[in-house]
Amino acid sequence: MDESIANVALPTLQATFRASSSEILWVVQSYALFCAALLLFCGALGDRFGRKRTYLTGITIFAVASMGCAAAVTLPQLIVARAVQGVGAALLIPQGLAILSSAYSEMERPSAIGIWSAWTAVFAAFGPILGGWLIQIANWRAIFLINLPFTVWIFLLSPKLKEERADQQRSVSPSLDYLGATLNTFGFGAVVYALSFVPRFGWRNPAIVGSFLFGVVLLAAFFWSQKVRSNALMPLSLFRNPRFAGANLLTFLSYGSLGASFYVVPFFLIGVRHFSPSATGAAFLPIIVLMFAFSGQIGKAAAKFGELPFMVLGSALAAAGFALLALLARRNGYLGAFFPGVLTLGAGMTLAVAPLTNSVMSSVAMSKRGVASAVNNSVSRLAALLFVSMAALLLSHIFSAELRRELRSSGLPSAVQQQLISQRSLMLAMPIPEKLGVKQGARIEEIVQTSFVAGYRGVMLGCSLCTLLGTLTILIASGKTSRKEVNLPDEPEQTAS
Repeated sequence: MDESIANVALPTLQATFRASSSEILWVVQSYALFCAALLLFCGALGDRFGRKRTYLTGITIFAVASMGCAAAVTLPQLIVARAVQGVGAALLIPQGLAILSSAYSEMERPSAIGIWSAWTAVFAAFGPILGGWLIQIANWRAIFLINLPFTVWIFLLSPKLKEERADQQRSVSPSLDYLGATLNTFGFGAVVYALSFVPRFGWRNPAIVGSFLFGVVLLAAFFWSQKVRSNALMPLSLFRNPRFAGANLLTFLSYGSLGASFYVVPFFLIGVRHFSPSATGAAFLPIIVLMFAFSGQIGKAAAKFGELPFMVLGSALAAAGFALLALLARRNGYLGAFFPGVLTLGAGMTLAVAPLTNSVMSSVAMSKRGVASAVNNSVSRLAALLFVSMAALLLSHIFSAELRRELRSSGLPSAVQQQLISQRSLMLAMPIPEKLGVKQGARIEEIVQTSFVAGYRGVMLGCSLCTLLGTLTILIASGKTSRKEVNLPDEPEQTAS
């Protein structure tokens, strides 16, 4: 929920801190970066020190950081607190799934994991609704304070979490992959930093180019280390299985597209369509209703008939949903412009999410399912991290090009045009120049909104193409997977997990 709850507050935060689009992006990205990059390492910490202890440590850090977010008075303070919140999330997420898995028998586990994955998607969609409502009745600080009652509830329930004996005897665990964790975190951080600030400074800026190249080098070193180290965080041997590789590529493309859409939609609905924050959050309600009503049945049907048809149809419908959001963006009203797309997107997610998770878990041997789950969770979050940065870059590029084109034919004074172009990084938060008449002010507002809609449509079409590519990928991967590969023999567990 915290991955998405802040999205609906971004327009408010941008106005509050007078921040550029590149700067405000880091309210989302600082959390996503540390959560995604440390997820595998923190999963290994749970194996070493005990899952319950690591889980409750993560909850504590998450709660303290939430209070830090609510108390922030400057944007850098908020970004740092969000980063610490991401560290707490990285500690608790893999332990939660591991504790859940150990609570069910082998026969019940696929259904439990399917329900878990469906509910994560439900609450990702619920985040903007809750966030919008809290901003409406209180202010943006309330979206972080809402975590505290959940924290108290979890600690009251914590005595019911029982450690397995195997989880209590971790003194002989292998050494942790500190090198991999460092390369992973700083590599993705450098790349995301460069992508975030390209719209503001351009590719000719030495700091941007240097950061990007430095990140690429670190990530290349990370993947090389995962190939040669016995205690690798992400064993690359798993990806030799076409079914596992295909499912994770579909995860990367579909979850990345979903994260990008959750980032850009609030700006569109609040800044262009003038929805209230609560109405903006409620715009995602069809996704929640569909997933809540049908995820259980879809999980059972997929277990009976196979996951592939559901993943293919679901991802294809999701691609169609993104396309509809783009094609109908110039219409007015929720029912005519937004509802068809979000309904189709919700139907696609409902069909695909639980079968996709089950496909990942069933594509590897029993002894590898712990690390397979951690890898898949990490892939989904790294996808959102990268796709949000790329979406912001694409949005900014199209917005700037469209703004220049609209201004050339606007008839506005050249000094006003140059002032608007110099402030293009603010996008919808761009102030109207003073000493202009009402007619010219309205014309500028129209130009800015038209330019943003063009960028929004470009992002949504990009999300549609990426999700459709994921559909083709899973079809190709399924064709390469033989029956022998599906029924893998159990193997001794690698030290990676």
